[in-house]
Amino acid sequence: MMGGFLREVMRTNEVSRNFRLVGPDETASNRLQGVFEVTGRAWMEQVLPEDTDLGPEGRVLEILSEHTCQGWLEGYLLTGRHGLFSCYEAFIHIVDSMFNQHAKWLDASRDIPWRRPISSLNYLLTSHVWQQDHNGFSHQDPGFVDVALNKKADVVRVYLPRTRTRCSASPTMC
Repeated sequence: MMGGFLREVMRTNEVSRNFRLVGPDETASNRLQGVFEVTGRAWMEQVLPEDTDLGPEGRVLEILSEHTCQGWLEGYLLTGRHGLFSCYEAFIHIVDSMFNQHAKWLDASRDIPWRRPISSLNYLLTSHVWQQDHNGFSHQDPGFVDVALNKKADVVRVYLPRTRTRCSASPTMC
């Protein structure tokens, strides 16, 4: 579902080109490959016949370096644009200190009258502790949510997925 949603976000922003998806080489493995129906991965080198979803106009940035992804997205947001950082939950801790510094900067920057508001730095954490897929043991660590929840509520928002439950009442009550 999220891959389809992000595909539509990319499609809606095709003219303005003001939304990017960044992640440490996990777009397809996180089931977000729907975006490749609209855009490819940013790639400035020669594209070979066996390469897929690569091109100089691509709006998906992938590199196996969480701290580089964080830096890319922070810089992109500072230019007034928008984006999403998708990462396995266990590996997002690599950017804990960068997240902390960004949250402090956001808090302090609100007191500067000439500073425009900055788009939110959005994280999509995948391979959650409660989801036991093929690599559940090695790819789960819920601690990043704890780091985020220690910040002020007007700086950080945490949204968790709604679990599917069976309900005997009417669908509107479940």
